[in-house]
Amino acid sequence: MVAARRIPTYFSHSYRREDRDVNEFFWRAFEAHGFGFTVDPKSAGALSTCHLEMMMRRSACFVGVVTLRRDQPAYKCSPFVVYEYGLAARVLAARAIKPLLVFVEKGVPGYHFPNVQERFIFDRDELDTYDGFEQPIRQLALKARGYSSAGDQLVGEVGLAVPDTPAYRAAKPLITQTLAKFGYAVKEVKVDFTDPAEIPLQLDPLDFVVIDISDHEPLDRLFHLLLGRSIPTLNVIHHDPANGPRPRVPDLVVGETLRHATFEQDPVLWWNSPGEFAARLEQQLERFDLPRQQFRNLDEGIGYIRSTGRADGKIFLSTAGPDDALSREVGRALKLQNFTFFHYVYNNTIPRGSKWQDRLEQQLAASQVFVPLVSQAYWRSEWCRRELATARRLSDEGRLTIIPYFLDGSSEELIPEQGADISDLTEAERVALIVQDMDGFFTGQIASDYSGT
Repeated sequence: MVAARRIPTYFSHSYRREDRDVNEFFWRAFEAHGFGFTVDPKSAGALSTCHLEMMMRRSACFVGVVTLRRDQPAYKCSPFVVYEYGLAARVLAARAIKPLLVFVEKGVPGYHFPNVQERFIFDRDELDTYDGFEQPIRQLALKARGYSSAGDQLVGEVGLAVPDTPAYRAAKPLITQTLAKFGYAVKEVKVDFTDPAEIPLQLDPLDFVVIDISDHEPLDRLFHLLLGRSIPTLNVIHHDPANGPRPRVPDLVVGETLRHATFEQDPVLWWNSPGEFAARLEQQLERFDLPRQQFRNLDEGIGYIRSTGRADGKIFLSTAGPDDALSREVGRALKLQNFTFFHYVYNNTIPRGSKWQDRLEQQLAASQVFVPLVSQAYWRSEWCRRELATARRLSDEGRLTIIPYFLDGSSEELIPEQGADISDLTEAERVALIVQDMDGFFTGQIASDYSGT
């Protein structure tokens, strides 16, 4: 029997740590009905509205979870979620009227999400009582399943709409070469249309359009056409710093909501030399070229949710052989919550044939926290002692934090760092505490009340 295809869905949500439980509730609800979520990771680099639009075009539907933010002036929620909702309403409506569904926490201004047919209100303290959410989720699945192949796209043509200036004439060969490197054919976009029938024929087949959005009247009219037809644009501006500060980006390109959401960022590729243009264009295209990152199962999704609000960083898990059973469970739990870590058995990234001592130093130097599971076996291990000695040197240099866990109360050597005595805990409790503490470390909120030495 062939399994049903998951419904490719763009999921808009809060990245704050305090909203994880809300996000997880809705993720589980949609997972149970065959939805496959794609997100725009907060750490994905510079803002690319073109990439966002392309992801939405290749989705069957849009789901948003809007949480209350009392500290956010006017919006009382994430301005970026408001922006994504508006973008989805425009992009999906232009693409065969694909459906949207948004869940809004009580207290958020409703005018940001005016369509009451696709808006449902929730109270985070009463989520387990919301039986009524089943019906709209089922209805969304019925509407969206027909668009499950929305992401099955071939690489096509890219429009190029730039002014006829010396700077762009010099850059065009490199622009074309860079786009061709990623498989795109380049098509010069006509600026002045004489027949309305030409507009969809010329514009709609394009994957996206590279367009200069500075003050050029014909291109300004073209930008409005592209915006109205929801064709993604990669916005560029040529600017020579010798001519003074950068001009303000037009409001239709950024808009009030996006300005509030991203502060100093703007969705524009600024360039001066052809080489700079090509390099920055390639950075954008590398993001477009990645396979759609749709979460394959519930564990992957919950791991992602549990990692939101957490700084990037690496854990070095140091254990002795007799304690490998606990190490395995700790490693498994860290993986499920999207932590990056090293362990000599269960997550060893050192290439075979490498000099262990040299690579060990590199792994420790690349880590932010060193976690020794201290036991009698730990003190008997020469390698564990070496790892601890190296970690202590890095800690003394201010490059690493040591958080020890004591498994059996043994203390052959003094470990001055504050740690936790977990000798009386069950294995499950030990694993939960360590993972909770690692999450606290990388969010700046260490969780446990340490009782170790």
